Amino acid sequence: MQLEDLNTVIKIEEEAFKDTTWTIEAYTRELVMNQFAHYFILEIDDEIVGYTGIWLVIDQCQITTVAIKKSMRGKGYSHLLMEHIKEFVRGQADTISLEVRVDNTPALTLYEKSGFNYGGVRKNYYGEGLDAHVMWVNIDE
Repeated sequence: MQLEDLNTVIKIEEEAFKDTTWTIEAYTRELVMNQFAHYFILEIDDEIVGYTGIWLVIDQCQITTVAIKKSMRGKGYSHLLMEHIKEFVRGQADTISLEVRVDNTPALTLYEKSGFNYGGVRKNYYGEGLDAHVMWVNIDE
């Protein structure tokens, strides 16, 4: 992901997350200032259709975001992003973790199919009454 991608990324972000979106300023800080951050876009025919981000710190990887353009969902693109993350961090991290809203059934299904395990619940992680499942996977699984 590059700074010039951010206008498109923000449109997908707002479509995907509505009430818990990151701002263009937050993404800019991630890309410019966070030495642990790695963000990737998925392009189909020169169109950004999805993106993902991670923090890679020592031997741990934390997925910060995954989103696919609404009109492109259901085509396996999220799974491609998950596989890309696993390949990118292989040899650098032992585990990948993430938080996901407990009511985000499509994302939970994706993570389960990608081998993620449930590790617990973070109460009010996304705001009052918006809990998150903590999930993780060992890289070699």
